Amino acid sequence: MRNHKGFTILELIVVIAVVAILASVALPKFYQMSLRAEALSAQGVIGQLRSALSLQMAQAMYQGEDFAAWAHTGPRALYPMHDLLQEQPKSYLGVLENSDQRGCWYDDKKTHELVYVVKNDEIVNGITGVPKKVRWHISLVYDKQPSPHVETLHSTSPLGVVLKPSTAHQWNDE
Repeated sequence: MRNHKGFTILELIVVIAVVAILASVALPKFYQMSLRAEALSAQGVIGQLRSALSLQMAQAMYQGEDFAAWAHTGPRALYPMHDLLQEQPKSYLGVLENSDQRGCWYDDKKTHELVYVVKNDEIVNGITGVPKKVRWHISLVYDKQPSPHVETLHSTSPLGVVLKPSTAHQWNDE
């Protein structure tokens, strides 16, 4: 009597079919999770930058500095990631004129905008071009009422600075 070891062709076909069915269900879920992870990661970096900008503004207000000059159109415009974070993410390329390196951040040398070059174009709507680039800039926030202490040509006085999107966009992170 021989002792047969191994699988029959029918058993192999069944195993291959089960693996194929599992892969067809699991792979789209993993892909969606990777898209969501990228969107949430970018949103997290923006949250860190907003917090850093708020701290910097509070310190400037305390010391009596002109934080209004930090806006992207101001005389001392800040580069959002370069000037606000002591430790930049590994995917930060620096202050550049342009980059198409996907999944990376850079500060635009000309406009003082923060730019994220999207790794997967499907994660963001409202932006054209390939690769898609999401941009933010430091902008002034004005008080609705003119300040009696400051005489300016503006009908409102600067209240603070915020990091806001340069172009309208929506993340597809659901």
